[in-house]
Amino acid sequence: MAAPRKQSPGLEKDFVDDLNLPVSARIANLLERAILEGRYPPGQRLREVELAERLGVSRTPLREAFYTLETRGLLQIQPRRGAFVKSVTVDEMEELLTVRVALDGLAAGLAAEKADAADIEELKRVHEAQRAAFRQGDDSAFHALGQEFHNLIYATAGNPKLNSIYRSLRVDLALYPVADILLPGETEKSLEDHGELLAAIDARDSSKAHDIAERHIGRIKAHLKANLPAEAKPG
Repeated sequence: MAAPRKQSPGLEKDFVDDLNLPVSARIANLLERAILEGRYPPGQRLREVELAERLGVSRTPLREAFYTLETRGLLQIQPRRGAFVKSVTVDEMEELLTVRVALDGLAAGLAAEKADAADIEELKRVHEAQRAAFRQGDDSAFHALGQEFHNLIYATAGNPKLNSIYRSLRVDLALYPVADILLPGETEKSLEDHGELLAAIDARDSSKAHDIAERHIGRIKAHLKANLPAEAKPG
């Protein structure tokens, strides 16, 4: 298990975003982004005093933000212990990916039907950036761009309800406590899958796009189940 990442020094700077929102809402949005970006790994405790000092806020809006993030499924608040980034178990991860197989196939098929020239160009841009990250051995950028690629497909599908369901699943997938583990050979295979999926969407081949997307997530599901350990315990 990789050591927890250090907190990003940019956290305070990011807090200036969304100045029109209440302080607690700004904190909640800031911490949500930090968790989904892996700055706070699953199982890590968020320390009230330290965060309040870093952000220059009192502990009251910070606690309100913690409760907001608990309702969003990102934190677990334990009495007399504090707030911890939620973890997802192996079984929960398998269940999530089972759903993703179906949803990604649907999204890819719809994207192939609805994509316009601008959508295709954006998918190509992200895919080329991911290819460059692979060549440079930049694992962090590779995975972030892969996530962006999938996000674009769901956005291109043009179904708000589907996108909402996907977002809820994406949050849980980000909480599996092995974000730093690189599955053997998975990066190259994922890159190949994305290339094939992009070609199918560009060709407006809905059926092929659907099948490639299902195969892609199905293989990841099988690979995760075979290679990754159980959840880490909060501490």
